[in-house]
Order: sequence, then C-alpha cells, then structure tokens
Amino acid sequence: MTDNWAVIPVRGLTESKTRLSGNLQGDKRRIFVEALLEDVLSSVVRSRVYGTIIVISSDENVRTRVKSQGVSFVKQTSVGLNRAIEQTNRLALQKHTRSVTNVLGDIPLVNPEDFKEISSLGGASQRVVLAPSLKGGTNVMLTSPPGVVSPSYGRWSYSKHLHQAQLRGVNAYSMSNSRISFDIDTTSDLIELRRRDPEGRTASGRVISEFGVLLNDHGLSLSANS
Repeated sequence: MTDNWAVIPVRGLTESKTRLSGNLQGDKRRIFVEALLEDVLSSVVRSRVYGTIIVISSDENVRTRVKSQGVSFVKQTSVGLNRAIEQTNRLALQKHTRSVTNVLGDIPLVNPEDFKEISSLGGASQRVVLAPSLKGGTNVMLTSPPGVVSPSYGRWSYSKHLHQAQLRGVNAYSMSNSRISFDIDTTSDLIELRRRDPEGRTASGRVISEFGVLLNDHGLSLSANS
C-alpha cells in the first residue's frame, strides 16, 4: 500500500449551493463557493496527513482555481457526488492507495487537527471513519481500503454508510465536533456562519462580511451598499 489520499468533490463553481441563490446571486455565490473550497483545502493541506490531495469536478474552472495550491485535479466523467467518489476510489485502488478520505467542500470551520484525529481512529486494515453532519449527512468519510463501503451520499447518508459497514463486518468509527459537523446549505447556515465567525477568520466568513450580509430577527439580507 502507498500513501493516504484526500478527495474533495466539487459540483462546480457556478452550479454549487443553488439553495443560496436567493441571497447570493450571480458572482457572489461563485465567490462564496470558492471561499468554502479555500477553507477546506487549507485545512486539508495544513494537516499534513495526506500524501495526495485531489479535487474532482466536471467544471474546468475548478482546475484553474486549485492548480496553484499543490493539489491534483481530476475531471469528473459522470454525474453526481456518488459517481465522483466511485471514480476516485477506482483510481486509488489502481494506485494501491492505503486509504481515501472524502471531504465535502462546504465545511468552512474544519481545522487541520480534525483530519489528524480522523486519520488516527482505528488501526484495522479494513475500517471506515465517519464524520456526520448536523443534518444526518456525511461530511467526511475515510475508507480503508478505498471503497470498502460504497458511497451513498444523499438524505441520511451517515446512517446508510454506517449500516453498510456493519453489514460487511468492517470496523466503523464516528467522530463529530461543532466544526466538522457544520456545513453550508441554506440561509440559516449563512446566519450561523456569521455568528460562529464574526471576525472573519475563515475565507468564507470574510466573504460574507465583505458582501455586507446583515443578520436580523427574521433572517438574512444584503446591505444596500453590497
């Protein structure tokens, strides 16, 4: 077996986070998606856990966005998150990779120590480490060997991945904290990001601040000068 991989699937810079389009329109949403990716990539790289870091997307603009960060780009050849992960799992098996950690690109508060902890859980040759989201999804999933459980992203994916591991007799571990379980999908998540990162420590937090996003008792809006 060779090194450990981290894989970050990205739907596309303009196709991602469409549920935010009511608040972040046009270029604003694209810039915010880029900031989310920057936050996740920064923590993955600084963790120094992974010998190979791959971003997979069907959007060639993503290649341009990550090429200066020492990250490999893989062009996605099919549609959907599960297919993207299946594609990189096949590539990892061809390269005799020890493990693959799939990281969703919308967890801006994650830090390098989180990836160190995930990689340290369990020592079995066959294992799955899951980091669930607050909404029942799977924000991070380590599989060793790659694809020892099939990607089942979508509604309640954490339970599906855990059930697969149990059925196959694979050692399964879970890790959750307030950083890694927080992802961005809706307007309420933008509000929560402002509350958790008021000083703009993350690129995502800075972007929201620069756009003049205002919080009020009824939700989120953009200031008049944004």
